[in-house]
Amino acid sequence: MLQKPQRLRKRKDFSQTYSRGRSYVHPLLVLYLRPVREGGTRFGFSISKKLGGAVERNRIKRRLREVCREELLNELPGFDAIFVGRGRLKTATFGEMQAVVHELLQRAKVVDPKSKREEQSCSDLSES
Repeated sequence: MLQKPQRLRKRKDFSQTYSRGRSYVHPLLVLYLRPVREGGTRFGFSISKKLGGAVERNRIKRRLREVCREELLNELPGFDAIFVGRGRLKTATFGEMQAVVHELLQRAKVVDPKSKREEQSCSDLSES
């Protein structure tokens, strides 16, 4: 679970990120990213009612929060990010969400192409 200082909560923060940030598009998600000078990295999520009722939307947000929490282990620079869900996200698996979030953060150049997570998974395969 993301801690409160790592979450975008206020309408002002969302609107500033949408208007001043840069967007990166994928069929499952859209990432809006805005660098910030002070504070750490914060994530926000916007899931439309088109993706389902409250239960489905909250499940999607919980999964995305967990993926973002794992990405924070890579010591990301300070920025505000908003992930906006698109239609196919409803049927996506957790692994697909991880891959998409990582790909979007790579495209935004806030994550190294070879992150610790990828190196770790490769070393796990070589040990077996």
